Amino acid sequence: MIDHDPTDAEPREHGALRDLRPTLLIADDDAIMRAALRSQLKDSFQIVAVGEDATEAIALAEQHQPDAALLDVEMPGGGARVAVPQIDACSPGTCIVILSGDESHQVVLELLNAGAIAYIRKGVTASRIAKTLADALLVKGGPQAGTR
Repeated sequence: MIDHDPTDAEPREHGALRDLRPTLLIADDDAIMRAALRSQLKDSFQIVAVGEDATEAIALAEQHQPDAALLDVEMPGGGARVAVPQIDACSPGTCIVILSGDESHQVVLELLNAGAIAYIRKGVTASRIAKTLADALLVKGGPQAGTR
């Protein structure tokens, strides 16, 4: 299910004002988590798309070319293990951050080697997730809030 809010789907322009927030794709198979992340991150990021599996995440990344993608490790369609290298290939400017309850060093290293920039554990505060995304964008060389 591709879930997007039309009010967040396009850059907002009001006269001479333009939305300066970095664009973000969220992909998680848990509907409650998707809704919570969207709600918690909408002030810092322009949420361009939200998906529930790896296949949607890849398609949405290719379509929207977001500045950042926040991906759950375990999702239908192969999860982040499938999505990370494919998003890195089809949307090379996208900064990929992994979100999961699994802290296996092998999984984290595998995903970082596949193109993810950072890893964050589920259960941290929204401000910590936003900071990790912003720091990852700096590493990747992407836009920061207020600089687009």
